[in-house]
Amino acid sequence: MRFARDVLSTFVTEVVLVGLNFAIGVLMARTLDPTARGVLALAMTAPFTAAYFIDPGLVQANIYLIGRKKRPAENVVANSLTLAMTIGVGAAIILWLARGVILRTFLSGLTAAQFTLLLLLLPFFLLDSYAMSILRALRRFDLFNLRRLVGQLIMLAAMFVVLVVFNKAASGAVLAFVCAAAVSAILSLVFVGSIVHLRPGFHPKLLGESAAYGFKSYVQNLVGHLNYRLDVYLLAMFLDPAQVAFYAIATNIAELAWYIPNSVGTVLFPRLSATSHERVHPLTAEVCRHTVFITSLATLGLTAVSWLVIPFFYGPAYLPALVPLFILLPGILTMAVYKVLTRNFSSRNRQQMSILAAGGALVLNVGLSVVLIPRYGIGGAAFSSLISYAAASIILLVAFLRDSGLGWRDALVIRRDDLARYSVLFGRGREQAGQFLARGQAQEKVQPVGGK
Repeated sequence: MRFARDVLSTFVTEVVLVGLNFAIGVLMARTLDPTARGVLALAMTAPFTAAYFIDPGLVQANIYLIGRKKRPAENVVANSLTLAMTIGVGAAIILWLARGVILRTFLSGLTAAQFTLLLLLLPFFLLDSYAMSILRALRRFDLFNLRRLVGQLIMLAAMFVVLVVFNKAASGAVLAFVCAAAVSAILSLVFVGSIVHLRPGFHPKLLGESAAYGFKSYVQNLVGHLNYRLDVYLLAMFLDPAQVAFYAIATNIAELAWYIPNSVGTVLFPRLSATSHERVHPLTAEVCRHTVFITSLATLGLTAVSWLVIPFFYGPAYLPALVPLFILLPGILTMAVYKVLTRNFSSRNRQQMSILAAGGALVLNVGLSVVLIPRYGIGGAAFSSLISYAAASIILLVAFLRDSGLGWRDALVIRRDDLARYSVLFGRGREQAGQFLARGQAQEKVQPVGGK
């Protein structure tokens, strides 16, 4: 019951985040021309990529050590705080020294001042990631989801003030992004501090365990992230920033369907890490087929409405985003399988299978992108991603079926009794909503005159 409640609350949070992210995207598209929007897309992607390069897999290690190994949360937090500041500051210095090469290649279009601002975020990004992993490990999804909602509200407010009130361009938007992300990281630390004592420390034995588990998670996370985002940097190398903007909007809309498997995976990993080995595979298969079913409905819905959404909300200037969007959507569906199954392997400390799947897909993605982007532009980038997503999902599905002994229908095809459970859940939802409204009406009847 708690698992279902956590998934539901996380999914509701994801739905709200869809609206907030969409509002931020429309705001940027309506106030910036495609070239400036492309520069901002690079700026908002770069810190995440840098964080994946420098995080030694501590996000997953924290959840695994607290959930599976039952290590003290206070010690995990102490190591996390120390490593976040040490690694974040050190990486920022190294990247600043290499800024010339980076700005001429992968981040072409950004200025040195914008790049320096983004580097200041690295310690905050790590602190935020580690704090959020602690909340997940302790299954405090109430605080976890609240922080995500408040963080996006802060981002939306910051962008509105800079782009609408002060009418600033890309540089102002980069500053707003940096400030909002830093404030969100501080809020994450406040939430963790309400549960666990915040004090930097160093626990060598625990650090060794984190490193042993985290290294495989590091490779898995980095390769997976590059599979999702390397095409943006390759577009920046081969094409102009406006094309980056079109592709960024296409991916933003297509990845709306990922909020479903993301919300499931967010709750599933700590659950599997604390579940007996006998239940891990059946639970994963059950969750996977539900996720595929719901994600299929979402991608069909996006396909039906996107040709109206882009010109109406973003403006006619962004119509070129439709081509990569329609190519990406089938790949988004296949990756729903990967996003669920990878949690199964991580919970069993077998990240090597996820690494193999994502690594093979990454090699395929890079090879296809280098050939197709110069020739077919953003359509070629989308096709490369589609093929790589499908390859990663198929590899991981085959490995999961082999380990579990289950059939492919168990993991992919929704069952009649599954659909019956949806009917029961909807019935309970209507019943609870009716009870809530009835209580509200009862309170209004007993309210004294004048409200006193």
